[in-house]
Amino acid sequence: MSSSELLAGKRILVTGGAGFIGSNLVERLLALNCRVIVLDNLSSGRIDNLPLHSRQLSFVKGDIRNQELARKLARKSDMVFHLAEFIPNTEQSGPGHVIRFSTSKPIADLDVSVRGTLNILESASQAHIKVVFASTAAVYGEPLESPIEETMLTNPISPYGASKLAAEIYCRVFNRTYDLPVVIARLFNVYGPRQRKYLMHDILLKLRKNPNKLEILGSGNQQRDFIYVSDAVEGLILLATEEKSCGDTFNLGTGIPTSVRRVVTSMAKIAGVKPEIEYTGHSWKGDIEILVADIAKMRKIGFRPRTCLLKGIKEFTKWFQQVEQQQTCA
Repeated sequence: MSSSELLAGKRILVTGGAGFIGSNLVERLLALNCRVIVLDNLSSGRIDNLPLHSRQLSFVKGDIRNQELARKLARKSDMVFHLAEFIPNTEQSGPGHVIRFSTSKPIADLDVSVRGTLNILESASQAHIKVVFASTAAVYGEPLESPIEETMLTNPISPYGASKLAAEIYCRVFNRTYDLPVVIARLFNVYGPRQRKYLMHDILLKLRKNPNKLEILGSGNQQRDFIYVSDAVEGLILLATEEKSCGDTFNLGTGIPTSVRRVVTSMAKIAGVKPEIEYTGHSWKGDIEILVADIAKMRKIGFRPRTCLLKGIKEFTKWFQQVEQQQTCA
């Protein structure tokens, strides 16, 4: 049976479901005829990301650290996609990156990533349901080799990467100790519509303010593995329905290295501007120079990224411009 057939009619809990990746996942699950419960405290998620008109969708404003609430929602569900994490809203805190935020507020980051995840794992264990945990490539730190295989050393250089790695360890402990079906997805650089932070969004914001000059942190030679959000969502769904995934860890990217410099020039061209581009030569603490996935394990279970970078950037830019136009008309 296909992933679509296996999930049809299931009751799915999505933590962080009003966020960028979460809301795209929710939309896809609803299209697969799932009944979806979204748990989100809206610290960075947005209620307007969700199709609240759908009778198949229930929204609960709450925190994953609320033990009673997590248990109640887990009992109503057949599966959990756990995406909630500590990401302050860009609109409130200014442009930036989750790693920067975790460096300035490591205790808050740990509390959500570790205690919150532990709470979800315990609730899922009591309800006897599967958990798909969205981790991050930041657990690898500065890798010695590229592309990165899942078996390589994890040595995070940011509080965000450290807290996610600790949460991963709890996932594996619950799998071994309590026989909880849980799978870990290490997401690389996901981008696309509804993303209101990180590199691409920051570039478009800067170009809107000044289309003639663009300052970018770092050398521009940093290499990343950019995966379009719909591809990331399909990967998560595939892991949710793959029986042999339980207790295992998978890189979720494209396996294609792309320099920040290429992203910058491509976005400027697609936006129709020719700015003077200045690279600062330095970046924030915890920023990694090269981060590219080996996705051989995902390919073995049938994963195939379908959206090329240029097409993805065009879709993201189109969405950004539509949002800008709506705000101007409002």
